[in-house]
Amino acid sequence: MILAVETSSPVCGVSLFTNSGEKDCEILIHPRVHAEKLAVICKNLLQRNDLSVSDLEAVAVSGGPGSFTGLRIGMSFAKGLVYANNIPLVSVNTLFAFRSAMIQKEKPGEKAVFIIPSHRDFIYTLNHAGNDIQYLKKTDFHKHYPGCEIIFSNQDLSGFEEMERRIEPILPAYIGRFYYLDSSISPTVDYDTVKIYYGLRYEPVQWKP
Repeated sequence: MILAVETSSPVCGVSLFTNSGEKDCEILIHPRVHAEKLAVICKNLLQRNDLSVSDLEAVAVSGGPGSFTGLRIGMSFAKGLVYANNIPLVSVNTLFAFRSAMIQKEKPGEKAVFIIPSHRDFIYTLNHAGNDIQYLKKTDFHKHYPGCEIIFSNQDLSGFEEMERRIEPILPAYIGRFYYLDSSISPTVDYDTVKIYYGLRYEPVQWKP
């Protein structure tokens, strides 16, 4: 069993996940509560399931793209949790996990594009099948995706009102599910190698115990 952590957006959530699916979760959807509430909801989840941190196989943390502050809070919390218990840690790409969950849930066609807002007028985008995340201004979206028929985003976006849209929060279960689906994901106790995907402008801060 793993603990999946999601803090890349207004969702502040943790999930207990196995290879057969989600066992339980604790979620708050509210901006700017992550630093205050993440440890509390994690404690509540573990206690409700009669578990301690040492019972976990690994911790999978949402590694971005997403909120700069939220990602740092989630990664700092996850590293503190695993370091004290010598538990493997892995950073899961949030946009890949979101796309995987939406394809599984909604089964859109190949002309779907998946979006996570960055800041101001910038967005992270991923098409139906590719592995290249684009960092774009919203006004440049149609130049990159002229055939797009539907967008999936975790938050409402201005400037896309003429398109078919699905707005879905990114849940910690999506992080847990992708951990088991993607064979390239490998948890480690070399915590300095576990990074956040900030996009084009930032480098991850090295973990110092």
